[in-house]
Amino acid sequence: MSNTYRRRPLPTILAALAAVGCLVAAGCSGSDDDEASTSTTSSSAATVDGKDALTPLIGSVTFPPVPFEGSDGKNHLVYELSVTNFTSGKVTIDGLKVLDAASGKTIDDLDAARLHQRVQPAGERDSTDHLDAGQSATIFLHVTLDKSATVPEKLVHEVAVTAEAAPPGKNSVTERLGATTVDKRTLPVLAAPLAGERYIAADGCCDASRHTRAILPVNGQTFVAQRYAIDYEQADEQNRIYVGNPTDPKSYFIFGKNVLASADGTVVGTRNDLPEQTPGTFPAGIGIDEADGNFVVLDIGDGFFINYAHMQPGSVKPKLGDKVKKGDILGLVGNTGNSVAPHLHFHVMNGPSPLAAQGLPYLNASFSVTGQVASTADFDAAEGTGIPLVLLPNRPTTKHTDQLIMDQNVVTFD
Repeated sequence: MSNTYRRRPLPTILAALAAVGCLVAAGCSGSDDDEASTSTTSSSAATVDGKDALTPLIGSVTFPPVPFEGSDGKNHLVYELSVTNFTSGKVTIDGLKVLDAASGKTIDDLDAARLHQRVQPAGERDSTDHLDAGQSATIFLHVTLDKSATVPEKLVHEVAVTAEAAPPGKNSVTERLGATTVDKRTLPVLAAPLAGERYIAADGCCDASRHTRAILPVNGQTFVAQRYAIDYEQADEQNRIYVGNPTDPKSYFIFGKNVLASADGTVVGTRNDLPEQTPGTFPAGIGIDEADGNFVVLDIGDGFFINYAHMQPGSVKPKLGDKVKKGDILGLVGNTGNSVAPHLHFHVMNGPSPLAAQGLPYLNASFSVTGQVASTADFDAAEGTGIPLVLLPNRPTTKHTDQLIMDQNVVTFD
């Protein structure tokens, strides 16, 4: 599914702090000997000597990171840290380190400039460098490790903040929070959802904000179902996404392509009656029940579900409860639901709801990367105006197996 924003788009605490004598003093952190809790949402913050401390920022990991290998040959951890300013004044977030909880080794270090691009206050789409009193935010994290590096079993986060409401001289605080296990589950290896060449993996993992940061409040809690989602579009030999009338879905090269089952599975969700939208204009009045357009959700076992969205009306073949085999045709690529141009939206999640589930990574069985779009802005320009895609120069074709296709890869499915 293209998310609903896609391309549019404490005086008491202070008294207690003074009584305690200090927050965590500037430069202090939790003891390296402290063992991180096995809870995925536990939070620990301690002074350098391991004693309890009152801290201006509280936080937890909302869903444990699941490591995977990307088409860049590196291992990736993509997850979110939910934080709240628990003071009566502004808290500026100055830096963040991701630590191996067992060894204390830093595996990622975000200075203020990098970090502030990843801090998104609740209910907003813009990033920030601070949280007002009582304000909450999500910090979107992406850790990249060399393939040869050992992926930690547990992580914890060391966050440096400046707390406006802290006692004089004790404003600079470094605390540890958000201890989490790393979920090293076995990932499904999936066949291609399309056949052919020059497919662009738009808004893919791991830093494209339209999907990776599509955090939605559903049924009383937050989900990032589209954490690893891809919007597939297709280019011709001149690297154009469409030729002709931009408001006609048939002008787009991907329109009408067969959508294929990537694994054996059972159909647990489907819709087939929504009309095509006019490309180039976001449809008005789309509710969450129509955002995916015509879709199929497959239960492929072991807690993994696949969502295929925006198919043509009347093209969806399987019915609810049907069993499908890998390679079966599910429908035809269309432009239904919350969609600005014909594309196949594809994501894997841990439940049958395309919204009320957490996105999970997976591995593409076999593909070739034949190019790389220079940027999301270049992709948007090609989609919006029909100009050729700008590709990075001198990028050789590479063959891949058992890796996740990354953002703006141009791929041929073998």
